[in-house]
Amino acid sequence: MKILFISWFPPSPRFSGSGLRTFNTLRALATCGRVTLFTPVHERHRPLLADCEPWCKEVVAPDILSLRTSLWPIDQRTRWDKYWDTIRTLEPLALRYYDFAEFSRMVRNLSGETPDLIWVYSSWLTGYLPHLDWQRVVVDFDALFFRAMRRAMQHTPWYGSKILFENIESWKQELFDRRLCRRAAQVLVCSEDDRRILGYENVRVLPNSVDLPSKPPFEKVEDPHRLVFIGKMDYEPNIDAALYFCKSILPHIRNVEARAHVYIVGREPSDEIRALHTGTDVFVTGAVSDVTPYFNTAGIVIAPIRFGGGTRIKILEAFAHRKAVVSTTTGCEGLAVHDGVHLHRADTPREFAAKCLALMTDASLRRALGRAGRELVESHYSQDVFQRTVRRCVSDLVSSP
Repeated sequence: MKILFISWFPPSPRFSGSGLRTFNTLRALATCGRVTLFTPVHERHRPLLADCEPWCKEVVAPDILSLRTSLWPIDQRTRWDKYWDTIRTLEPLALRYYDFAEFSRMVRNLSGETPDLIWVYSSWLTGYLPHLDWQRVVVDFDALFFRAMRRAMQHTPWYGSKILFENIESWKQELFDRRLCRRAAQVLVCSEDDRRILGYENVRVLPNSVDLPSKPPFEKVEDPHRLVFIGKMDYEPNIDAALYFCKSILPHIRNVEARAHVYIVGREPSDEIRALHTGTDVFVTGAVSDVTPYFNTAGIVIAPIRFGGGTRIKILEAFAHRKAVVSTTTGCEGLAVHDGVHLHRADTPREFAAKCLALMTDASLRRALGRAGRELVESHYSQDVFQRTVRRCVSDLVSSP
């Protein structure tokens, strides 16, 4: 079987949580047929292609900068430019980032025969590919972008353009996504919540997955006063979460337990994140070659996420490492978790601090949460579960008339 896999970033676990999802998808697709990967990349991400190449027959990776339109850099446009750009078209914002004609031409000119299956990661990417044979297309939405946009609005300052700009853009994105659901053969999301919101029969859940470490960490390595937050640190929900924790939650914890400290682990930290580093109570590591030592030494893994979409791979990774987790409701949204069984949930700074302090002083509770989280990953979020779902998607599409 000939498979074309299209992603807007390199499918690599070193990229982000989304990178891990696409990498797992690539590995699963490679068991079903010969995969050609098309992925525009920034030069600084080109080394990540080494993770993809063993699973592909061919990798086509044009420079992403050659495809960008005059909208980039988007934040340097004037407010009036943004207003005009919003009202002049029904296309959602994501579809105005790249050179439509050039992107489409590159995909059309890929070498080889017509693919039997086309797998596209991210709904908006299909807007550059109007020539697709939709009866052979699977679109992995992962998260619902329009839902994440609306949630982000709740955590940014209110100003007049929100009514004209953010609300209209999220409405256009939802309109596009729903129209896409009616065209594509199959649509995938990462949670049952997102499937219910879309509500179409061809939408199914492909839950995120993580690898399972074979051995539990030695207890003597764990520091009960160490909190760890892991994620890609130029991603806006992660930036907000780290700032929220360090400024609003950590002071409450340290007022009671002065030994408490947090490690913020992840590649490409923004200037705001770098500025949090103190070397005493807050440590910002930047990119690390392996996150396992940070999981092993963590007493508690935190997910103080206040907006965004999808399901948090950082929580699944913590579960896989048998770690106690404290999360906001948004942070663990879409996962089959129960408060007090798999993790602790808290949505105010004082409540979040209290949950962390309780875990710092109770090793048996940390172990109980860690065991329950590990069992949940083994039953619902393992690679076996993920690969079976991908193969079933492929089989259903190929066998359909």
